[in-house]
Amino acid sequence: MEEICFYGYAEDELSCTVMRRLFDYHNMTSPAGKQLIFRSGFPENKRGCVNLKNLAPNLIQMCGNAGLFVFVMTDLDQNECAPTLRQQWFPDINTLPDSLIFRVAVREVESWILANRDDLADFLGIAKANFTREPDTLEDPKSHLLDVIRLKGRRRFHRDMLPTGNAHIGPEYNTVLCDFVENRWNIDEAQQYSPSLQRTVNALNRIT
Repeated sequence: MEEICFYGYAEDELSCTVMRRLFDYHNMTSPAGKQLIFRSGFPENKRGCVNLKNLAPNLIQMCGNAGLFVFVMTDLDQNECAPTLRQQWFPDINTLPDSLIFRVAVREVESWILANRDDLADFLGIAKANFTREPDTLEDPKSHLLDVIRLKGRRRFHRDMLPTGNAHIGPEYNTVLCDFVENRWNIDEAQQYSPSLQRTVNALNRIT
């Protein structure tokens, strides 16, 4: 079976975990039969969208000139839409190289996790009615998730997921959610409720 080796880059630990699971899902479900694998040490956590965006010129060189395969995932955050964000990253490029898979989570990777509402609610031990059914419409998916945990969470690990002081997330936030993504995240269900996730799954399926 043919294997295609990728470099991968994301802006945080959770997104890197999601990227690995998406490759696993593709390899189990794709009718094309191509196996997508990351090169050793990848995906790489660039620790912030600014550091990730600064890679943009190198990505074009890697894919356009060297013919390498690269998967990049970022959050839309408060940008208007994914095409606008792509134009900001690659202002002089009308069409990205086929081997550059540039995907945007609307508006954050947490929306893709929230889209598997049933399993997430069971994993966290919080009733699913507290979680939105349309995560891609949220202005701040991370805040939605943290608000639910703050209001409904009763376990110690819930408290440890919540930020204190100037932190954006608690010390166990990534640990808990990465555990969920690795072991419980149902991508079949999630892509039904997150159009941006479904577009990413489809983009991976188009790789030749």
